[in-house]
Amino acid sequence: MRALRLGTSWGGLLSGPLAWAVSTQLNYALVPWQCNRQVPVVLPVALLLVLLSLLGGALSWRAKQRGGAAFKPERTRGTERFVANLGMLSALLFALVILMQGSAALILDECLR
Repeated sequence: MRALRLGTSWGGLLSGPLAWAVSTQLNYALVPWQCNRQVPVVLPVALLLVLLSLLGGALSWRAKQRGGAAFKPERTRGTERFVANLGMLSALLFALVILMQGSAALILDECLR
């Protein structure tokens, strides 16, 4: 709970790639199901995972604003700030990638072979 309140510098570094990996796997797994049932689920799942990625970036931003919530004596504040910046940018990058992959559902028919 403390990490959610104060933020954590590595939040975006963890959430972005994790959300992208889940998105990629779900895209492959859900397309046959979506084709059989004609229920669009790929785009809503992609939007949910974009939100997850951006929430990790928000944790990194919060940690940067606080000066590094995960500040440890062996790390300098400069390191925490760098990791927080990298986490924010990584979360944003992966959110855009997930959004682009999910937006293909708007253009392509799920039953194309």
